[in-house]
Amino acid sequence: MATSTDVAGLEESFRKFAIHGDPKASGQEMNGKNWAKLCKDCKVADGKAVTGTDVDIVFSKVKGKSARVI
Repeated sequence: MATSTDVAGLEESFRKFAIHGDPKASGQEMNGKNWAKLCKDCKVADGKAVTGTDVDIVFSKVKGKSARVI
């Protein structure tokens, strides 16, 4: 079971990746490029079992139909 410190750490990591490369970003929403970076840096996308294309497909399934961010 996740503790409140685990959740707080996860939220902080999301914010850091959400603002990466965009000084105007609020950290509340993440674009596809930063989602792919998060997956690669956290070793979710290894290029073999989980590819960049897989990561992009997950992003497109999660976001709204006309949205560009999650």
